[in-house]
Amino acid sequence: MPGRQKYTIVQELGAGGMGRVYKGVLVGQAGFQRPIVVKKLRDAQEPGHVKLFVEEAARYAVLDHDNIGRMYDFERVSGELCIILEWIDGWSLVEFLERHRELKRLPDVDLSVFIVSRVCRALQYVFERSAIVHRDVSPSNIMMTREGTVKLIDFGIATRSGTKDSSLTGKPAYMAPEMVLDLRADSRSDLFSLGAVFFEMLTLERLFKGQTPAEILEQVLSGRVPSPRERNTAIPEGVMAILRKALQRDPAQRYSSAGEMGQACEHHLYDEGYGPTNLALKRYLSGLFPIEAHTSDEVMSLSADLIPVEEPRENPADLTPIAPLVRPPSAAAASGASPEAPAHRAGSRLTSVRPARKPR
Repeated sequence: MPGRQKYTIVQELGAGGMGRVYKGVLVGQAGFQRPIVVKKLRDAQEPGHVKLFVEEAARYAVLDHDNIGRMYDFERVSGELCIILEWIDGWSLVEFLERHRELKRLPDVDLSVFIVSRVCRALQYVFERSAIVHRDVSPSNIMMTREGTVKLIDFGIATRSGTKDSSLTGKPAYMAPEMVLDLRADSRSDLFSLGAVFFEMLTLERLFKGQTPAEILEQVLSGRVPSPRERNTAIPEGVMAILRKALQRDPAQRYSSAGEMGQACEHHLYDEGYGPTNLALKRYLSGLFPIEAHTSDEVMSLSADLIPVEEPRENPADLTPIAPLVRPPSAAAASGASPEAPAHRAGSRLTSVRPARKPR
């Protein structure tokens, strides 16, 4: 139809510091429809905000990687500048962790390492492509599709490596110490943030906690990191070594790049010849969120009553839960354990039942 708008907003998903995010539909010829995400400014009358928004779109436009949420367009919708983004049919790491807590079950350790390794791939690509530091690596910005692909999203506060800020920017619980002290971040700062996320995946507890942002930042600066084995005895030494290095207070003592950290993760996963894959994560997620399973036909029914999908809450106290990684029958037989054995609570400590591995 002549004059018909290309993008239609369906429902609001959430709001951040400067913008609002909506679920929408791309409407094409002959009834073609595709789900999208529309990000628009809260205050389009503020020139400084508009400038930052345009810069965000420019950063996003050059990124094209399987482990990064894609940008499709930068266009006016109902007269307002909007960034048009990929609609990711799946769950955030916030929802993943919350579900595990509901089930009183710890995420599978190797699957957690797998997710971290894919975020490392995204961060390494971004840095090599544009020398960009994400600065907001956190559970709400890590997504997993129904097909088991991990995606890093939201480059709203990303900057060139080494750029000095005029004020604190980001989520206190996932900030690197140098972001607090020097208001400056480089690629190793993202690795510290990812390490804090990794700790949370292994324990279902936030690494840095407090009643106020100031209390949280004090913990970040202290350099004290409790042992995750106090909550999860199933963590092997190889995984402990990756976590310790990522969470070093001194950036020079961390991994030198996301690629190096990702390589350490993948060495742990695959040095025995078998480890998690996208398919393994897909199966894991379908077992974790069985009630939300739906057909591809339902997903593409995108007229005025689009399927409502609740966006994860941006609550610092929110965390998330899971089920054991499915291994080949031979691996389960060799270990003498059922790959479907559930996690259970022993006393006050969460433990996970999973096939045995050789110690590393």
